[in-house]
Amino acid sequence: MASVQKTTLREEYTGILKSYPNFIVTQYQGLDVATLTSLRKKLRDAGGKYTVVKNNVFSLALKESGVAKDFPYDSTLKGPNAIAFVKSDVPAVAKVLRDFAKDNEKLVLTAGVMESTFFDAKGVKAIADLPSKEQILAQIASLINAPATRIAGGLSNIMASLARGIKSVAEKNGK
Repeated sequence: MASVQKTTLREEYTGILKSYPNFIVTQYQGLDVATLTSLRKKLRDAGGKYTVVKNNVFSLALKESGVAKDFPYDSTLKGPNAIAFVKSDVPAVAKVLRDFAKDNEKLVLTAGVMESTFFDAKGVKAIADLPSKEQILAQIASLINAPATRIAGGLSNIMASLARGIKSVAEKNGK
């Protein structure tokens, strides 16, 4: 029989999963409160939300939400876990976690879900290597802008050549 507290917690997790459909599972055993607080701030700045979860209750909420149908609950959610929930920019949050884990070996990236697809630890690290949303948008903008820049440069060169030609003719006729 489920207690009222677990039911409330399951509903909370389900609500978070609806708002933040992408997430990364981490094991944090051995990290102190100050370190976790620092990590939470960095993740918040990157657009994420970091929450320590009860594995069984989170499993139920995950099944109920339908966010990840092929998630291996039994093998992934073992031990003390915290979840980094992400709305859209998963690579930015994954980078924060990867970089933080380099400095704190007690933080272990175990799995993740992005766009309803399960990724193991290697997959999460590969996601961290992807460019952020802002970087991708900047690359697209530069690709779109490049032809216009070339056309403007070409027109400018044509106009400058025409002006030099007119000046040259004027100097010849003036002498």
